[in-house]
Amino acid sequence: MPTPLDSPDTTLVAAVRAHFGVSVRQLASYLGVSAGFISHMETGRKGLPPALVPRLLGLGRLLPPPLGQGPPAAPELPESAIYDTLAPLPTPDALLQATDLLTSTVPAFEPLRQRLRDVRQLLLQHGQRLTQQQSRAALLARRRRGLAQLQSAPFPVEPTETARYARWLGELATDLARDEPDPSQAAAARLLLAARVAALRAEAALLAEISATT
Repeated sequence: MPTPLDSPDTTLVAAVRAHFGVSVRQLASYLGVSAGFISHMETGRKGLPPALVPRLLGLGRLLPPPLGQGPPAAPELPESAIYDTLAPLPTPDALLQATDLLTSTVPAFEPLRQRLRDVRQLLLQHGQRLTQQQSRAALLARRRRGLAQLQSAPFPVEPTETARYARWLGELATDLARDEPDPSQAAAARLLLAARVAALRAEAALLAEISATT
């Protein structure tokens, strides 16, 4: 009975890209096809030429079961789950509607109402930035893990394929270094932004509570 690795298809291509965090361009470079061809494979419009199937199967065997024979996938814990500063952020419309609750207060508290509006807008802006940065960090972390696994896996036996595989690993390492030149600095910036979002959330809650009693 055929297994998923016997006939590379949309599922296997997508699984390889997701597990190792490689882009369409990067996978196409190793398989020896165009990026457009990979896109057609992922939508089921084209199949990989038989001569190139062993390359995809080699990557597929490194996947966790049931598609491959590699180690189980490490659980991913996004930073948003650790700091939980974004659950949930209100929509812009909800923010504007919330400020209407303060219009019944006396004019003396207008500076407080304005500060609450400003804080909620800042919270929305910084929250969106933090979401983007955390998503990028999660992808880069997957790429680092994927590259480490590919580097530690047995190389293809045939000399030409060995050279291709080694060259591809070099390309992946170069791309990763370009996209994340200083992981420590990026992590520090993310933590600072997360702290800023948490502080804004606390300030907004306090201002709203004070306003509700005026």
